[in-house]
Amino acid sequence: MPTLWRGVSGAVCYAAVLTLGTFLVFRIGVPPVDVPDVLAKLMPVQFVAVALCVVFALRSGGWRRVGFGRINLPSLIWFLPAWCVLGVLFWTVFLGGTAPELNDLSATAWAFLVVTPLLVAFGEEVMFRGILLRGALAGLPVVYALLLSTAGFAALHFVNGIAGQAALGTVQQVGFALIVGFALAPLAIRLGNLWPLVLWHWLWNVAVFASQIADLIHPFVLIGMSFQAVVSIWLWAALIRGEITA
Repeated sequence: MPTLWRGVSGAVCYAAVLTLGTFLVFRIGVPPVDVPDVLAKLMPVQFVAVALCVVFALRSGGWRRVGFGRINLPSLIWFLPAWCVLGVLFWTVFLGGTAPELNDLSATAWAFLVVTPLLVAFGEEVMFRGILLRGALAGLPVVYALLLSTAGFAALHFVNGIAGQAALGTVQQVGFALIVGFALAPLAIRLGNLWPLVLWHWLWNVAVFASQIADLIHPFVLIGMSFQAVVSIWLWAALIRGEITA
């Protein structure tokens, strides 16, 4: 069974793996020269992080116990704003003709652009919206469980500072991750299954890394995800009032 201790210890171990891996890649080894190189060198780190998630999921009673239950299909409507933002982002990056740099990527670079973001998405969703959230729900009131999941997910992104990201950029990324975590935590409970979140997170990561390769900035993204967070306030309220059960 998921427990608060197992959830917190899993999240701490996950963060430690990423922190150590990022330090080794960016501070000890030869620093990556571009985004595809970053994805290539971080792939082994992400494989270790995913393996850790598998261990903690199995020790918590299996995949169903940590969030992979029967999906509540009608509840996907609550997830619509985030998918709309993703759709606009995908159109801008891949279909709008504004990123010719992507045409020059090799097949190997495309493989890293697809696989590494998938590992990131799966690991973060399983650990923070699965193992940590479900463990917290077993030992805390729902509002504190949601806050712990949200805060843990946001704090994880401080690791980007180790990679050489400017302090302001890191703080901004942590702030954006806080909005995303606030929006997705109640959805993980309402949907009953983490796969829609993993899929969205994966495609989001692909689009973001592709934007970095093309040196594109999308100001609408923050506004769009803030709207998803506002929509999720209703889910927070319903969970706190007990109208939705975990």
